[in-house]
Amino acid sequence: MIYSNLKKRIEMREKHFFDSALDEREQIPRHFTVSFEEVNTYGKAEVKVIINDSLQLGDIINDNAYQNDFYRYHDIFHYSFATLLGWSPCARAMMKRKRKSNQLIDEIEDGARATITEEALSMIIFNEAKRKLFFAKEKKVSKTTLRIIKEMTENFEVRTRSSTDWEFAILKSYEIFRLLIANNGGRVDFDMIKKDIKFHTLN
Repeated sequence: MIYSNLKKRIEMREKHFFDSALDEREQIPRHFTVSFEEVNTYGKAEVKVIINDSLQLGDIINDNAYQNDFYRYHDIFHYSFATLLGWSPCARAMMKRKRKSNQLIDEIEDGARATITEEALSMIIFNEAKRKLFFAKEKKVSKTTLRIIKEMTENFEVRTRSSTDWEFAILKSYEIFRLLIANNGGRVDFDMIKKDIKFHTLN
């Protein structure tokens, strides 16, 4: 009986994924692990991102800033949004999970405009987070930022996610972000089914 109820809950969650009707190769993985490894290149701290101990995702990232502000770890936001919101055109592109079997979805939901929108949102949220010590003490996202998020995503599938959903995803991603900073990287387990993200040190 317990197993049956659990199975039903999992099936209900699956129905809420934007890609559940597609082939697994075009789905965001329901479970995956990403390693954030800090490397030193000519005296500059950078981060290499690897999924499931096998494939490097994207280029090695630095802060692209005059001051060290740890933006090199910002990919954690994309994978957190993918896990907790079921939405991240950036993560789909890096993981090669774009929905190419549907031309319209591939063009609109997984295309350049959606990717640029997510990167812009990440920067808007990051600017607020820096002012709030990356949400270490103030566990609340401003109504202004949440309103901007809803306005900027109203033409995409993620419009069905509430401001509460977004706030939870943002605060959880910054919880992991702070741990990555404190430990000079780490391994992060993502579970879309349970909507859970767990941090582990690299050593």
